[in-house]
Amino acid sequence: MIPDPLLPLQQLDDIPAPPAWFAAALDAPYEPLEVTMPDGRRVEARAWGQVGAPGLVLLHGNAAHLGWWAFLAPFFADRFRVAAFSLGGMGGSEWRDDYSVPRFSEEMWAVADAAGVTAHALPPILAAHSMGGLPVIHASAKIERPIRAAVLIDVGLPGVDNGIAIPEYKGHRLYPSVEAALGRFRLAPPQPCANRWIAEYLGRMAVCPAHDAAGNAGWTWRFDPRLWGGVQADDVWQELAAMRCPVALIRGANSPLTGGEMISRMATALPTGSPLIEIADANHHVMIDQPLALVAALDALFAGWVPGLDPKS
Repeated sequence: MIPDPLLPLQQLDDIPAPPAWFAAALDAPYEPLEVTMPDGRRVEARAWGQVGAPGLVLLHGNAAHLGWWAFLAPFFADRFRVAAFSLGGMGGSEWRDDYSVPRFSEEMWAVADAAGVTAHALPPILAAHSMGGLPVIHASAKIERPIRAAVLIDVGLPGVDNGIAIPEYKGHRLYPSVEAALGRFRLAPPQPCANRWIAEYLGRMAVCPAHDAAGNAGWTWRFDPRLWGGVQADDVWQELAAMRCPVALIRGANSPLTGGEMISRMATALPTGSPLIEIADANHHVMIDQPLALVAALDALFAGWVPGLDPKS
């Protein structure tokens, strides 16, 4: 039976073994970090590379976690001090009473400082996927901290009809096992998933043990279900036009989220000459579809932004 490509982990017994590069990336050394915010909430993070190298901060999308970058961060650790973290209410970071783009930006800077990403004389580069682009846009437009450059990877902004409807989410279910939960793992927006070994890795990092109201033990998703509809970003188009650092756009060539009017409006809002890179054979979840092509695109951008840094051969 061929599994439905829109249901990446419907079957777990036919997922191929990952390639050597993926296993090597997961085996690369990193430093686990737990950053405490001023309100006492904890944010989970990881860091790779040497403190004192140029800084790079990686942000994931809605309902995701730092694992979406953990298998790519080691590709940059020989030249950068790299940090990835789970935004508040997602992954292993604590849930909050409310969520906002400015608060996510505060988490980003707290992690950058705690991880030593800001120790280099050159300000850090920020690279964000999907909803993770909102705090990056806000930070560049509103917060008085220097940023060397920003990369927005298939970031969709509100106010453009791209034909994608967010389905109603009725809350987390309790599953009897990790495997039962993984069988319900989905990508949102839905899309084909050829590299199902990446989806399995991300799915396993997305679940945690839990109990229901009756005290029954099981497994459920780690993200706060209140985040499903996203966070308010009413000023994001104005903030995009006000960004105070070089900006590059990367999109999946097959992504409905950033196609047509969306990417045209974003490119128009940015200064003339801001790079726009399309990754062939990639949908919205670019790092799942074409992970090595995404690394190559980022390498080329970074080489132009960091003096003396050549693209990795």
